[in-house]
Amino acid sequence: MLNEVFKKLREQENLTQQQLALKLGTSRQNISHLESGYVEPNIDMIKKYCYFFNISADELLEIDLKK
Repeated sequence: MLNEVFKKLREQENLTQQQLALKLGTSRQNISHLESGYVEPNIDMIKKYCYFFNISADELLEIDLKK
């Protein structure tokens, strides 16, 4: 699930939700809601995650184009 991907990426970088929120220009609550699955990310947040973690949207969204 996408919320688990968000949390895994943050934890791999040893960042707290607050630290990541500051780097992405959002609130800790927004990061918490994304990681809990309470809200779905908008396209701007997807882009911020992709740029920050240097991954493609396909990777972030776990899309396998080879299927």
